[in-house]
Amino acid sequence: MPANLTSLIYVSTASAALNMDDFLAILAVSQRNNQRLGITGLLVFNGTNFMQCLEGDKAATNDLLHHIERDDRHNGLTVVSQSQTVKLQFSSWHMAGRYLPEKHGMGQADLKEVLSADAVSDATRTAFKSFRSLGGGLPGM
Repeated sequence: MPANLTSLIYVSTASAALNMDDFLAILAVSQRNNQRLGITGLLVFNGTNFMQCLEGDKAATNDLLHHIERDDRHNGLTVVSQSQTVKLQFSSWHMAGRYLPEKHGMGQADLKEVLSADAVSDATRTAFKSFRSLGGGLPGM
């Protein structure tokens, strides 16, 4: 495992209405690219906002973040936390993803399960739980 690991979480707002198919397409590309880059994480979309945790080599993660910032499907990207780490929280996934608009009622239990893993830090768990106050929210967390 690289000695220079970083974990960062950002939020952003979708530029236009995105549906589940749009989200799944974004997730598939993320999984493919992250596998190539050695990056893991979690991507959540609530119908209005994205929240994503990226973790891996610091340079690769920062390069990916700059690439994500240029994606016109969202705007207002704000990094809410970034820290060095010695272990990956989402090492089982190149990118876990959850689509959570209230009207679909999908994914909340799955997200809770992902966040309950021992490797997930309290800070990461809290950040994703706080995400419920944005956009479509995360009821039942």
